[in-house]
Amino acid sequence: MCGICFMCGWEPSALHPDQQEGLSCKLLSCRGPDVHMKDVIAVTEKISGVFEGHVLWLQGPQPTPQPLLDSRGSALLWNGDILAGHEVPSDKSDTQYVAEQLASGQTEEILSFLGGIKGPWALIFFHRPTNKLYFGRDVFGRHSLLWRLPSPQHPYLHLTSVWQQCAAMQEVPAYGLYSIDFSSVSLDEGFKVNLLPWVHLSEQSMSLLHPVVEVERHVRLGSCLEHSLNMTLPSTAILEQLGSLPNTLEHHNLQAFCGVLGDSIEQLLNVLTQAVQRRVDKCPPCCQQCTGSPSHCRHPRIAVLFSGGLDSAVLALLLDSCLPTEESIDLLNVAFPNRVCFSGNAGGKSKAKHKPDNTPAMNFEVPDRIAGRECWQQLQQLRPHRDWNFVEIDVTGDELSLERERVIRHLVAPLTSVLDDSIGCALWFAGRGQGSAKGHPYVSPSRVLLCGQGADEQLGGYSRHRGRYKAGGWSALLQEIEMEVARIHTRNLGRDNRILAHHGRAPRFPYLDEDVVSTLNTLPVWLKANMLLGRGTGEKLVLRVAAATLGLTKAASLPKKAIQFGSKIAKLEDQKEKGSDQCLRLSCDLRPRRGADFFVW
Repeated sequence: MCGICFMCGWEPSALHPDQQEGLSCKLLSCRGPDVHMKDVIAVTEKISGVFEGHVLWLQGPQPTPQPLLDSRGSALLWNGDILAGHEVPSDKSDTQYVAEQLASGQTEEILSFLGGIKGPWALIFFHRPTNKLYFGRDVFGRHSLLWRLPSPQHPYLHLTSVWQQCAAMQEVPAYGLYSIDFSSVSLDEGFKVNLLPWVHLSEQSMSLLHPVVEVERHVRLGSCLEHSLNMTLPSTAILEQLGSLPNTLEHHNLQAFCGVLGDSIEQLLNVLTQAVQRRVDKCPPCCQQCTGSPSHCRHPRIAVLFSGGLDSAVLALLLDSCLPTEESIDLLNVAFPNRVCFSGNAGGKSKAKHKPDNTPAMNFEVPDRIAGRECWQQLQQLRPHRDWNFVEIDVTGDELSLERERVIRHLVAPLTSVLDDSIGCALWFAGRGQGSAKGHPYVSPSRVLLCGQGADEQLGGYSRHRGRYKAGGWSALLQEIEMEVARIHTRNLGRDNRILAHHGRAPRFPYLDEDVVSTLNTLPVWLKANMLLGRGTGEKLVLRVAAATLGLTKAASLPKKAIQFGSKIAKLEDQKEKGSDQCLRLSCDLRPRRGADFFVW
């Protein structure tokens, strides 16, 4: 993961490099702790640009400083992972390889190359011979890129992975590849950005673009998504089959489910294992602590954001099959206080022992902790050769308030909702990996975090999917999944990337691997979600049956519980809030009252 930043201005005194120092520079450097470089490059005779790169080493024999300059003066800032689609030579980093492929500056060649990448990316590329600046994000928007476009009142262009909280900064829509021609652009005549959109985007989906963006409709950016969504509805015969399925995924029922799901179980497991393996292969042979070591270390290089639920449990088990036996795996499990009680309370319900009156007893036995521990124990039984580190990350209200004010609100920005606050805070503490394991203080040294984002959207895992089915049947369910898949790139992956990458680790999403998405797109809706069955069985059906056949019986039957509820962070705040409400905790000075061991707002 890298922190990349470009700024230029239309005033002589604009954007002196010293102005980059401060909080924003620290936020960028946290994303890329291995190498840092900054260059001021003349974009035109009157305009200079500041290119800044903070590199997290993930590919190649050694870190490649950024910006990467070529012999003609072109500059590349690359925050990406080429996991497949192109073969990167083993003696080169993917940054070097990308720079070579973009060197011609020919639009058609650039589009062809970027469209062939399987893996997340965000880039900023200045092509000196044509004075064109290219920038954009991958088809799902898995990496963060923010912008602030210039105007006569604010004559600066700003592109960056992350920035301190600022209402004027917005996420670059993951609609394709943007370009600015500095040979012709000016503020006096109206600033203009061209967009070469992804081939699958509709005109309607691009209707909310910034007014200075002009869509080039005659050229489209292709992608590695090989299949569109299967829109077939179940026939009468299939409905009879689905209606005869058992209500639970107990072992004696699996044969009935496998008979209906057929090859789809093995198909999904194969492509998902391949996705995990790709993310293992594109990781240096040593952990954060052993950077620079010439040999392969045995510390955990890869961790799983682990709630004990279906998505993370499957990733953990598949990761076991992709790593050398001697490596341990960190399972990062976050919890916030379930309740705060006192040893001297009148009701006598406190479980605290030998504590003086009015001393709070913290209870972190929240749903995700309980499910996580049970699943961890099952993983130990299924794969006893592996050293599984169940990392219990307990977060008090005091610490939550402190870190939200200090850093998290800047990473969540420009998003501002209560839901963004809850999820962002939970992910930040989970990704930090600081807690206890096996009864001792522990901080994960992992470089890569495997995350389960993307499974619910594709497999009908949200409660709204069941609601849509109840309201309109199979057709309505399919339309909801179609909408969910189509808008993944507009969702919150940029936020999650900013949050998780802050700890110098690379978040990677196997469920959003291009081949996994293409495979799931081919499956008919009734194999992905059968709402004739109850919660904990019908949603994400093919993944649940796959988990059960692997022996993950605990996780296979757990109903969906979002991280803000499973970790109990939502219970710490104003329970009258709605997730869509604007969150004052993200934008205002925090002046809390102290209540028990957590803050009451």
